[in-house]
Amino acid sequence: MEYNAFFTLSILVVAWFGFYLAAKTLRLERFGVELHPLYALYKSTRLNAFIIRMGRWNPRFWRVVGNVGVASFFGQVAFMAYILLQNLYRFLYFPQQASPVMPLIPGVTIRFQSLPWFLAAAGVVILFHELSHGVQCVVEDVPVKSAALLLAVVTFGGAVEPDEEAMKAASMMSKMRIFAAGSLVNLVTGLILLVLFSISGGQLPSTVGVFLHWLYFLSINLALVNMLPVYPLDGGQMLRTYLASKPSWGNTLEKVTMYSFLALMASNLVLSLIKFGLIPI
Repeated sequence: MEYNAFFTLSILVVAWFGFYLAAKTLRLERFGVELHPLYALYKSTRLNAFIIRMGRWNPRFWRVVGNVGVASFFGQVAFMAYILLQNLYRFLYFPQQASPVMPLIPGVTIRFQSLPWFLAAAGVVILFHELSHGVQCVVEDVPVKSAALLLAVVTFGGAVEPDEEAMKAASMMSKMRIFAAGSLVNLVTGLILLVLFSISGGQLPSTVGVFLHWLYFLSINLALVNMLPVYPLDGGQMLRTYLASKPSWGNTLEKVTMYSFLALMASNLVLSLIKFGLIPI
């Protein structure tokens, strides 16, 4: 298994540098490709046009989606607070029942043989996340300055850059819907996959099953973690946007909330490392 993963990654690295040298030789920068040794960005108005078409397809539907995302923010924050507090309580009083909380570090907490699956799934999750932000920007009349596809050595993704001035001028709910869109799509993706696993009864082809399980795992985790009220995560930006309308005490509440969650996550992480060490998956 280790050999197969090493062989796969070796092929990807060799293919990447072959692409990099060919792109340099052909001077693909002329066509909007921004080349770097470890990644390439392709900025295209076609991607902007795709995002605009998606946003204009049914604005009312997307606003409902955005409102659901805003509502789910509060539920996700409450859920994560409950999970982290419950786990901390178990660490302190029933350590045998506590669950490990681990950062995802390729090569450390992610086994080498899992790395290709992790990187492939991460690319899909990030691409969905960023495109969702872009579509919601269109619905809320916030121009998208640029949209790009990212191709890296062993993964891919996307990036969407909204117009900063238009974003500042947008209403509170518009901003909230934009910030919430990415995590909501990741959450829905994870839930759809959970239903698929239940329907299939574990009968998916092994390669497809492994990839979809990683896609499920990363979709759910990104959705929940990204909605934590910690700046600059989307959840932190949502909290800051809402509390900006409460100048007398909003800034204080934002800091108290953010540092409380940081302390809660840090305590779970430290106690996990003490009890379990680094657990590779």
